[in-house]
Amino acid sequence: MSAVVSDTEKRDLEAKDQLNAQDANTAQLSRDEIAETLKVDEWGYDIVKALVSADDDPTEPVFTFRFWFLGTLLGIFAGALGQLYTFKPQTVAVSSLMLSVFGYTTIINFGQFNPGKFTKKELALIVICASTGAKGVASTLIIGAKDLYFNQKYSYFDAIILVLTTQFIGYGAVGMFRSILVYPRRAFYPTALSGVSLFETLFAAELNDKAFKLFWMATAGLFCWTFMPQYIAPTLIGVSVFCLSNQNSPLFTQLFGGVNNNEGLGIGSISFDWNNIGDDGLVYPWVTQVNQMVGMLGCVIVIPILYYNNVWNAKTFPFMAQGLYLASGKKYNQTKILKDNTLDEAAYAAYGQPYYSTSWAFNTMMQNMSVTAGIVHVALWHGKDIIAGIKTVLKKNSAAETDPNAHTSELAEVDESYHLTSVHPEVPQWWYAALMVVSIALGFYICVKDDSLPWWAFIVTVIIALVFIIVSGLLSAFTGFSPPFKTFLQLIGGFLLPGKPIANMYFTTFGGNTIWEAVAMCTDLKIGQYMKIPPRAVFIAQMYGGVVGALIHWVLNHIILDTKRDILLDPNGDNNWSGQNIIGFNTKAITFGTLAPKLLAAGGTYEWLSYAFIIGAIVPIPFWLGHKYFPKVGFNYVNTAILSWYFCIFTVGVNSGWLSRIILGFVFQLYLRKYQSAWFNKYTYILAAGLSAGTQLAVFVMSFAFQGAGGVTIDFPFWALNPDPATGVYSDYCTKSK
Repeated sequence: MSAVVSDTEKRDLEAKDQLNAQDANTAQLSRDEIAETLKVDEWGYDIVKALVSADDDPTEPVFTFRFWFLGTLLGIFAGALGQLYTFKPQTVAVSSLMLSVFGYTTIINFGQFNPGKFTKKELALIVICASTGAKGVASTLIIGAKDLYFNQKYSYFDAIILVLTTQFIGYGAVGMFRSILVYPRRAFYPTALSGVSLFETLFAAELNDKAFKLFWMATAGLFCWTFMPQYIAPTLIGVSVFCLSNQNSPLFTQLFGGVNNNEGLGIGSISFDWNNIGDDGLVYPWVTQVNQMVGMLGCVIVIPILYYNNVWNAKTFPFMAQGLYLASGKKYNQTKILKDNTLDEAAYAAYGQPYYSTSWAFNTMMQNMSVTAGIVHVALWHGKDIIAGIKTVLKKNSAAETDPNAHTSELAEVDESYHLTSVHPEVPQWWYAALMVVSIALGFYICVKDDSLPWWAFIVTVIIALVFIIVSGLLSAFTGFSPPFKTFLQLIGGFLLPGKPIANMYFTTFGGNTIWEAVAMCTDLKIGQYMKIPPRAVFIAQMYGGVVGALIHWVLNHIILDTKRDILLDPNGDNNWSGQNIIGFNTKAITFGTLAPKLLAAGGTYEWLSYAFIIGAIVPIPFWLGHKYFPKVGFNYVNTAILSWYFCIFTVGVNSGWLSRIILGFVFQLYLRKYQSAWFNKYTYILAAGLSAGTQLAVFVMSFAFQGAGGVTIDFPFWALNPDPATGVYSDYCTKSK
């Protein structure tokens, strides 16, 4: 065994030497010169060399009037938009690219606001501040669930504290371990690269530069086009030749439909809506995309097999749904089994247990697999690096600072942008520690005020979150994918606090949302490093943006919950509004928080949802061993965390865009990356930035102008590409009949 290990380590060292030699050859070249010759491999992280400039002026100011004015303005805007998207059929994150366009065009068209040249550092810091304002939106799910299903409302102050607590506990943890999660070259965060490319292009290029023109053409073109699928012609969200040929078959709807929430699997649908397709096919590394594709294909095969073989009594319930049902298939009234927000055993025995749709049960099972697969994957492939990094964090003067030979792990190798940024004072560790202490104290306040989550359970979920932030952060840094830890925490909370759904919601919010928001903040910290922004400036910008966003979330959340209540309670929603996120959150709080020992333990109806954790922990091991003994086969390309999650990816939401996304992945990350590498290096990420920025700008305008977010709804007249739902078909002409 030792001989094999030595051979593997030898190959790794040889690869590292080749990489260092390549770095030396490219150190004096411009971005364009590097892009002409650089060959990016399947893992993708070398693309940073072609995107990030090595030039820097450490004297450039960042805390200008421009920053405070636009950071506040765009923070309010991003917070509102992030909350709005929570209630959309297609749940998407607020695009930092759109915020970049707003910030840049405001300065260019309306003046400089203060003396001095507008710099990419300023714009990047403005966007970091504003995008942080949108990240607390996940914490508002508990606010919506308590309002819609328990008729309990938060005060304005408590809602803001709740949002800030989940953000800043995670941020404190990220800061403590940024030497592992942010500094390394290998931690390149592929989802951040479109924004980085945009910052570099806007400020490094002349007006006649091709990349500059490509960005603005893509932005303007998609802004205009998005009005077609999202408002004028929603059939273009997913064109299904199968449903067009047979508009009366429920089977065709289940297999080939996909333009509405919970309609179907979208097999064969071609989408012409970038809001539905997304830029993943352009920016995710090829290794990540291959794992996703395999999972997607597995999903569209397994879900029909489960349903038509009546697994978990599938045919009694909807093909796709996130709600709870009686054994008869009727909706489950959760209030009949609860008394004072806890389980009433007598009422439960009389009313009966709840059931999932089979697709949603499978979704939960595969999410659980993904969590433990992610943990074991990171431990096997990066465990030694993590331990070395933690030792560095714990040592005041690490060997790595004085001994260049100490840099032996891939997480110890930092990129040029880190060295350039390090001329600025670092954020002291005690800043992050103090932030965590204050945030945890505020979390205790929420627990005491609501009297639902015991103090000891709050401590448990925070400790779990702090550990999983490292796992999730590294997976996101390397692949762009982050496991869905929320389901895992819901299950743990259910066993620790059985019969208490609201306590489960808090357990999940303080744990799962903390992880998610921490990973998002990691991405912003990496952008700050790429742009060579002083670390203390990034810290202050994120703190300020978080506070501004929290003030906005409650206002818009409250308005939508009051004005769209009936639509949000409908599992299908409509083309413009959906409560799917709150419904799913509440459903799992009831089944996990109230009934976990009854439904999910050994002998329960859904025991396999718990066994999935064990299976997930096992499945990465054969591939790790396979690579150890047969390193040339390619077992290291298999990421079972990604595979598991994408095996259930089409069990919720709008599913008509995945084939278009796969096609784009083959075109950009396979063909162009390998055979047109210069074009790929120069234009792929700036093109993705333009397409996403234009799309989200259009969606924002439509939402407030036509689709009810501004208080007014103006429906477009029915025509061939906007069929009347009263005729019994969805927008892709798949039948609504069951």
